[in-house]
Amino acid sequence: MKDPTIASDPPTDRKLNASVLDAFDLLKAAKDDGKLIGGAKIIALLQSNEVETDLKYVLKRLVRSLGANVPDMRTGYFATLVALLKKFESITVAKLLDLVKKELHANGSSKSEVGDVALGQILLCSAIFRSGAILRSSSDEQTQTVQLLLTASKKKSYLSTAAYPILLDFAKSLNEEQFSAILWPTVKPELKKDIKDQTLETLYFLMVVSEKFPKQVKLKKLIGVDNILHEDNIHVVCEKILTGIDFNSVGHPIYKEIGKRIATSPHLQVFWTSGIDSHLAKHNRNRELVAITLLTNILNNLQDNTDVIPELISKNFFKLFMDWFKGLQTASKIRNKREDEDDSKIMIKKQKELLNTLAKAMKGGTVTNETRVAVLKKLLIDPGEINFTDITGTTIVRSTIADLEKSGVKRLAKIFKGILLNTSEKTVKDTTRKWYNNEMVKAADQLSYLVSHEAVKDDTEFKLTYMKLLMSYKAMLLPLFHITLLQCGQLVNILEKEEVRTKLEKQFPKENMDCWETLMEICQNIEKGDSTAKIDKVFLILLYQLGLFLFSEPAHVKIATSSIMELKSCYEHYRKGQKKPKAKQGNLTDEPEWIEVLVEVLLSILSAESSVLRSVVQCVFRLLWEYLTPSSIGQIVSVLDPESEANPLQESDSEADSGEESDAEENGVEESESEAEQSATENEDEEKSDDDEDSNASDDDDVDMKTPDQLRLAVQKALGAAVGSDTESLDADMIDADEGKKLDDALAEAFKQFHQGKGKKNKKERKDKKALSDFRIRVLDLIDIYLEKDPSMDICLGMIAPLTRCLEFCIQDNQFAELENRVRKTIKLLTKIRKFTTTDDVTPEVLCDYLKATIDKGGRSHFLYQALGDVITFFSTFIIHCSQKIQVKTPKSPKKKEPVTSPLVEILKEALQNYFQNRSCLLPIIFFHNVLQTEWESNFELLPIVIENVFNKEVRQYRRNEGLELIAGFYRALKRNKPSEKEISKLSKMEAKLESTLKQTLKEGTEFQVKNNFFVVLKKLINTMKQFHESCHIQSSVDLKSLLDFVGTNKGAVMLNKPPVTEAQSDKPKTPKGKKKKRKFDKVNGHVDTQTKRARKDSKPQSSLLLRKQLAELNKNPVEGFSAGLIDDNDIYRWEVLIIGPPDTLYEGGFFKAHLHFPKEYPLRPPRMKFVTEIWHPNIEKNGDVCISILHEPGDDKWGYEKASERWLPVHTVETILISVISMLADPNDESPANVDAAKEWRERYSDFKKKVARCVRKSQEDCF
Repeated sequence: MKDPTIASDPPTDRKLNASVLDAFDLLKAAKDDGKLIGGAKIIALLQSNEVETDLKYVLKRLVRSLGANVPDMRTGYFATLVALLKKFESITVAKLLDLVKKELHANGSSKSEVGDVALGQILLCSAIFRSGAILRSSSDEQTQTVQLLLTASKKKSYLSTAAYPILLDFAKSLNEEQFSAILWPTVKPELKKDIKDQTLETLYFLMVVSEKFPKQVKLKKLIGVDNILHEDNIHVVCEKILTGIDFNSVGHPIYKEIGKRIATSPHLQVFWTSGIDSHLAKHNRNRELVAITLLTNILNNLQDNTDVIPELISKNFFKLFMDWFKGLQTASKIRNKREDEDDSKIMIKKQKELLNTLAKAMKGGTVTNETRVAVLKKLLIDPGEINFTDITGTTIVRSTIADLEKSGVKRLAKIFKGILLNTSEKTVKDTTRKWYNNEMVKAADQLSYLVSHEAVKDDTEFKLTYMKLLMSYKAMLLPLFHITLLQCGQLVNILEKEEVRTKLEKQFPKENMDCWETLMEICQNIEKGDSTAKIDKVFLILLYQLGLFLFSEPAHVKIATSSIMELKSCYEHYRKGQKKPKAKQGNLTDEPEWIEVLVEVLLSILSAESSVLRSVVQCVFRLLWEYLTPSSIGQIVSVLDPESEANPLQESDSEADSGEESDAEENGVEESESEAEQSATENEDEEKSDDDEDSNASDDDDVDMKTPDQLRLAVQKALGAAVGSDTESLDADMIDADEGKKLDDALAEAFKQFHQGKGKKNKKERKDKKALSDFRIRVLDLIDIYLEKDPSMDICLGMIAPLTRCLEFCIQDNQFAELENRVRKTIKLLTKIRKFTTTDDVTPEVLCDYLKATIDKGGRSHFLYQALGDVITFFSTFIIHCSQKIQVKTPKSPKKKEPVTSPLVEILKEALQNYFQNRSCLLPIIFFHNVLQTEWESNFELLPIVIENVFNKEVRQYRRNEGLELIAGFYRALKRNKPSEKEISKLSKMEAKLESTLKQTLKEGTEFQVKNNFFVVLKKLINTMKQFHESCHIQSSVDLKSLLDFVGTNKGAVMLNKPPVTEAQSDKPKTPKGKKKKRKFDKVNGHVDTQTKRARKDSKPQSSLLLRKQLAELNKNPVEGFSAGLIDDNDIYRWEVLIIGPPDTLYEGGFFKAHLHFPKEYPLRPPRMKFVTEIWHPNIEKNGDVCISILHEPGDDKWGYEKASERWLPVHTVETILISVISMLADPNDESPANVDAAKEWRERYSDFKKKVARCVRKSQEDCF
């Protein structure tokens, strides 16, 4: 075969020949864009000059080039051939088959070229299939085409992997009649053979077509059984799919198809245990990858047969599975040079994906408690490892345990108990052994987690039993003990022996042993009393657990010692209180002192970095819920409040300032000794002490100095250095060039030093902040527990201010990002509460005070107040809900009954009026959306204010549009809540007011300036009202249809904000049609006339002026929803914008940065827009590029997808671009997506799409703040 890249028999038209040859060169381009341009150019040239010789030349060269041995070249020629066959129906299949005989044959070719030629023939058949030319051909031609493909696929063994997917793709596009006539008669003889003789490609083809065409494809006649996965064929299929696998065939689609089908088969267990698992006796990477793929797809497609999951964790498979994680399989051949992935990395990556799939399967609703326990036994006992979590680095064990019911928790606890006491045995390679110490430690950790499980939170007996077991186990771990201690009594007896006590006193300080004896004495006294009171058991749990830490790290020992002594006095005080006569135990008004002391002890225990202590505190706190008082909750909340005197932040700061390395404050130990030493030092040398105090004070001032003060000082020094004087300002006009250069250098050095110093943070300060953040997160856990049950309303309201201040504190320091997210979670939990145990002491006046304090800006900065916008919204709606729960006492008057109006309405009326009239109002639009969409009767009193401002000419235009959106949102909420008769009456009055105001405003002669989008939003509002009335079957007092017509007919009477047409523009002569056509032709061929070039050249300064004007306008009149500025003040063509996620969308609350790059020809050509913040959207590419019609080059779309009016027009501004993008965020266009994966997810897996968007929103908030 001749070189396919060499052109032969070119057409006679030399001009066209040059263009065609240039286009053919583009088909060889490395990038797909170049290939597409070349193909489109060839087809365009052929359509514009329909000469038969040209078409023959192009067709001959395309067919011949399919046999090229360069994959990139084949790609371009194949795509062009498919498009050519679609455009030119005159090209018949007979012509193509003749060309194959002449141009695409292997006569005279070497052995290496035979495969290339055969692949070219397969690609030609594929082009005939894809273009639809096969459907226009005769039955003989159809048979010849399919036969050509099958014959070519036999030339080389690897060619069937390309041929059968092409056949299958073609078969999927056919109906039953076409399949029977065109494809099946020719293919059927090739597939009629025993299943042992089938290949992966033919098996997969049979599986798919037998499902789509069951009447035509009868498997029993072909392979002897009616189902490929028949019980008799299970072992044969397993042998077929697990032998002779190379790395490239690991991703074959048959594995996914088999996994999907076998998942619902009754033979699943046989398939896996005796089929797949039996082939995994030793390591074979490709075989293991196939097994992982199969199991992943099986787990994804399980339905009601989830009880088989434990059997899928088979011995052979799981042994090899764990070997990769443990590093016992050390193959290290590099498989992917680009990603530097070796066998180990590939396997661990796939295995973690499998574990994630298993975790999702265990969350299914059909998974029983017994199945979860059985899976955990497989993972942790046999064939798995007790330290499975540490080995794999996954959380599947904890997540599965979290879903267990009470019976499952107890069954699992018994298993861990057997490991802890070594009464059970570990099976390793068909032999048994005792459990090792490190395995017993892991069992104890799991048992500690089970003790704090949600399912057994009220089972005090279970908790107490296993706390005693853990305590005994802790003693067993001591180096001096080698005796099994089953009960705490046995431990006490051992401690009384003289030889043991002697050894212990050498190992541990005397204080520890004394505290241990005190602990055991208290516990024995509690147990002797046989008390069944819940509080007694709380003390027992705390004491037993703290006893474990007497033999732990020194830091934990100090906390345990002090906490045990405090618990002793607290319990004694509690018992004394019990003996005194009481009106009612547990009454909140009694406020027993012991509960406040106990809360202090719990907070002290939480200050230790211990997950076990954290779980224990959470466990006992749930038992104390009914005894908690407002003052005790206040103690907990005060820890979070940065302004509280009891706030640990102040202590941490003072410790950081002193520069001491002691951890005494963290451990609750007083620093009296250090203070005494410092005092003694001061007495020895008073003068030196005074000097040191001055120096320390100066240092403290420097540390406490805020950033603006530091910067001001640096600039002041720079100014003094530059002009030789101590000054804070100078007149730049009064200095010469040398002094100006000195000033520039001095300021640059000042800013450089300032930023360098700013980046250096004290290591101890970071450590203290991390400890404070972790401690507050643990305290937030207690607040969440309190909010789980029905709390008191006054306590909930009292949490608003401290939580808000804590959040403000976190926002201002990036080191508290984790704490910030945790505080927001608690705030959402708090504001969702709708049921309270009591509403005593909460009056409308109190609620008004809370609402005023919540929405008041106070001393906060603009940035900080806007960052708190969502929290302010949550708290405000929560206060509204609280107002509906309290009983308002009204004077009873038999003569006159006036409707009771909530006093909160007046505050919200003022805020709403301020939002429309005052430019400095910082409340976000989402605030009013949430208020108006709350199920609250007083909303009908807020709507008239919105209506008045919507049609008020003094209100800014974008605020009017927002007002219309507020009313539309109100109607959507009303539709969900189903209004009462009283509300319907109020609604009628409101609609009448809306109609009268609208008609009065739009009548002729009224100076009411709006933009076109105002009428778009107005019509949407009227349609929303209409839909509401129709769906709720409520008769409207307003004729909405006629109102809609009125808006349409009176639109022209309103003065629109359109630039007037100048006289020069009106007198501009029209361009003749002939010149337009020539200009268009030149543009297609890459030629631009000099007039256009001159216009573009002249437009450069105009574009600069226009952009500066738009920037100034946006700075002067900011638009809600985004802000804009320049990336570089010296470059007007590069903008940076911040888009705020539009309300009532998935992107709400997000802060997305994007860059706009304007061409010099702006506004004749559109800018390019790219998001630099990660965002997941169908119309935004994965790299951030925005794909929206108005940013496409002006003119007609050559592919016919868009109208010219939908593309870029010179009238577009930065504002209209960003408004369109915001609208695109709210309403994606999945018909022409830029991100195909996002569009598919949006259509088919909306829940997954929402999760990805939510992650992007959270990340944008973190990056912004």
